[in-house]
Amino acid sequence: MAGLYVHVPFCGSICSYCHFARTARHDPALRRRVVGAVVRELVLRQQRCAILSGGRRRLATAYVGGGTPSQLEPELIVELLAGTVGRLPAAADLEFTVEANPETLTADLAAAWRAAGVNRVSLGVQSLDPGVLRLLGRRCEPAAARRALDLACRTFARVSADWILGPGLARDRLLAELDEALDRGVEHLSLYILELHPGTALAAAVAAGRVRLAADGATEALYLACIEHLARRGFEQYEVSNFARPGRESRHNQAYWQGRPYLGLGPSASGFWGRRRYTNTADLAAYLAQVEAGAVPEAVTDPLDRAARRLEALVLPLRTRAGLPLRRLPRGALDLAQGEREGLWTIAGDCLRLTGRGYLRIDTIEARLAAAAG
Repeated sequence: MAGLYVHVPFCGSICSYCHFARTARHDPALRRRVVGAVVRELVLRQQRCAILSGGRRRLATAYVGGGTPSQLEPELIVELLAGTVGRLPAAADLEFTVEANPETLTADLAAAWRAAGVNRVSLGVQSLDPGVLRLLGRRCEPAAARRALDLACRTFARVSADWILGPGLARDRLLAELDEALDRGVEHLSLYILELHPGTALAAAVAAGRVRLAADGATEALYLACIEHLARRGFEQYEVSNFARPGRESRHNQAYWQGRPYLGLGPSASGFWGRRRYTNTADLAAYLAQVEAGAVPEAVTDPLDRAARRLEALVLPLRTRAGLPLRRLPRGALDLAQGEREGLWTIAGDCLRLTGRGYLRIDTIEARLAAAAG
């Protein structure tokens, strides 16, 4: 079983914090050209891989992200899905997710997606506070987000929503927003702590003093409050940023942390296939030129030697509620008793599991594991 990720690089506008490969400058001709190139990329990969060409792996999950896939016209995204997901053998219970920004999700688009086999939608809500939305550079108004949540929950069996934890948030207002999403039918939430990336509009605003980011302590308090609140609502934290009702977890997300193979298609898409990781060319013009010339558009490849695979076996489980078996820990990597006293993890039986506070320190914990395993 394997996964598929397809990257759609188009947006209606660029959010102030976004550093992904995307463009707000596109027209119908460019959108059609990119869809054709992504379909062509799959053909090129099938020509070079007997497993792909022979259909020897069935798709367990498919995820179309971006960018904003809902920028594609209904007939064009149907063409994209038919040329990618439709060309690969799929499991009977395929989890098939497409991302949308609320202001671009229409009834016609939702109906086209559902008819094409999409059974799960991920909505990039980010906030229902007008001031926070303006700071994030979001074009969506809260009323449009609420309409999209209702439409998605009426149309699809499973709905996820993204929220961003950043400046301008008030604890009670944020928890009320999350409650509103759950009451409308959302059964999966992704909560992301706002990160500052060089070259973004938000980074420039912070450097110029026009925006002040929340103190780390305040953001961490919000994150921990969300964990506690969602637990009271019956949501389990199954990964650093992801929460769901039992049985409604994203199987596509879980596959990343379980080290399962997945194919990445589209500009900047990453994949893990044949014991190697790769990342496609992010520059859209270069991506198109390579694919149209018959070349697989990979910019970075990592063959994952034995040491790299051993390190991944340590750090990936720690990001999830499954935790890490103690027998895998390198000797002396972590002070287990000290970490328990500080509330960073719990130890039950033969397994170490990070707490919410531990997830906030995961970069430091992973660095210690890497140093000890090296």
